[in-house]
Amino acid sequence: MSKSDPIRENYYAAVERVDQVADVLFYVTALFSIVSLFVEKGSYPRAYEVVQISFAVFVAVLFVIGLGSRLYWTPRAEDKRRQDFFASACGVSLSHQKTDGYYNNDFTKPIQRMAAQVLENSHFSKAITLRMAHMERIKVGIYVLIWVLCMLCRKADVAWIVAVSQAVFSEQILSRWFRLEWLRIRCEKVYDDVYRMFQSKPSGLTFNAMTLDSLGTYETAKATAGITLSSKLFRQMNDRLSAEWQQIKADLGI
Repeated sequence: MSKSDPIRENYYAAVERVDQVADVLFYVTALFSIVSLFVEKGSYPRAYEVVQISFAVFVAVLFVIGLGSRLYWTPRAEDKRRQDFFASACGVSLSHQKTDGYYNNDFTKPIQRMAAQVLENSHFSKAITLRMAHMERIKVGIYVLIWVLCMLCRKADVAWIVAVSQAVFSEQILSRWFRLEWLRIRCEKVYDDVYRMFQSKPSGLTFNAMTLDSLGTYETAKATAGITLSSKLFRQMNDRLSAEWQQIKADLGI
């Protein structure tokens, strides 16, 4: 439904590129950790030195990129998205970069419009994180299977077990999956809470408080999980989710 989203194009696209670079560096680092098992220091001192130095450099670069993503690129994108969120809810301009058709409801009062925007955001987020989780589960399942086989194989060298364990329990594999599943669950909760709020139609002050509470839950969930939603999946699912959103609005009379 979104006709124009400069926030995604100018800020979230950068976050995705950084995350992709981090993923590549992770696999390169994992590869070097495995290669180091085959290079003996006594037999190939020069090659051993190159492998170890390369491994250390890639680890350091991965650390710097990860830190930059957490402290600069992602917060910058989230700040711009929040500016656009509140600007749309309140009918004001907080930035020259404005989305067109990103939020879709007919409310004019800021809090009511804000509540509808949280419902729309969580509707999209829970669906996209679910699709992302499907793919992540397969990847994690493969890594965990390899790790279990290494643990069960009596002939497996301890160094191999350590190398596979470092990969499985890293930020890019098991931790990312847990954070993604947690974000999906939180988005589902926010959606259910706001949906029931529109159904029950609480009094003005209660409605306002519940809206702000749900907004806070949604924003803290995104910040804590540190997961960037896939723009590719967003484009693929946009038409279907937008049609569902129209049906949701009709059902709730908003």
